[in-house]
Amino acid sequence: MSTGLKLKEISEILCSSETDEEVEKKLKGKGEKYLRRYQLIKIYKEMVSSGEMKLSIVPIIAALPCVGKTTISREIATALGIGNVMGGDAIRASYRELIDENEHPEFFCSIYGAWQFVGDKKETEENIIKGFYAQAKIMNDLMERIVADRGVRDGESMVVEYLHFLPSQYDPNVLNHPSVIPIVLRLESMDEWKRRIDERDRTSHLKGNSQRLIPALEKYKKMQEVQCEDAKKIGVPIITSDNMDEALDKVLDIIFDRIEKLIELKDVKEESIEKLKKVEKERALNPDEKR
Repeated sequence: MSTGLKLKEISEILCSSETDEEVEKKLKGKGEKYLRRYQLIKIYKEMVSSGEMKLSIVPIIAALPCVGKTTISREIATALGIGNVMGGDAIRASYRELIDENEHPEFFCSIYGAWQFVGDKKETEENIIKGFYAQAKIMNDLMERIVADRGVRDGESMVVEYLHFLPSQYDPNVLNHPSVIPIVLRLESMDEWKRRIDERDRTSHLKGNSQRLIPALEKYKKMQEVQCEDAKKIGVPIITSDNMDEALDKVLDIIFDRIEKLIELKDVKEESIEKLKKVEKERALNPDEKR
């Protein structure tokens, strides 16, 4: 699955091959990149099994609603055999039970409505973006903690997907950790965006509440530009997702380039990550904590 080939092609190769050498020969016939992906994930997993590999794989897939982050995240998780996909929508809904609504009212509305609680509280383009940043700051603090604690400190591979990702709001030491692979998706076609909103009601949001997103598309477009500009400044790759097959292939290229680097590194020290220092203090309160 890690090759990125279609399931039918994978089945044909496996069913017609008796040895690993035959599999590799047929993958090479499909293209060098498919063979490379197969070989890299095989080496990585062998190193994990032997205890030699201490670095997890933590892609962060960011995009506005219906741009493709959930679909691509699931494909990545399946391809790499990662069982944990952290969805930002569910985490945000849960976090609303823990955060003070009076202190952070901007967190208790849609991202395109957070402008009501910033600046002069008028629906201007400037305030829409301020509202986006305000709500994103809360989510990025939360998601960075998950990535740093579970992904970096504990070495747990996971795919993280959410719409609020702004790399400028992350600790650079977390964002630049070898295990962390941030990628931003963008959608160019407004017609395709509308089509995906319609499709969402038929495939994943069966109660049919996705149509509320249509009037907010212009706001989402502005937020997408801000997110992409933020990513560009930090050097985070931006992938156009109008063609999902092409987008997935480009995302896999980025991830496998990083896996090759992980194989070379095997492990790194994380003393410079501030959130991990906080985690260490918290875990020191547990008398059974060994690390």
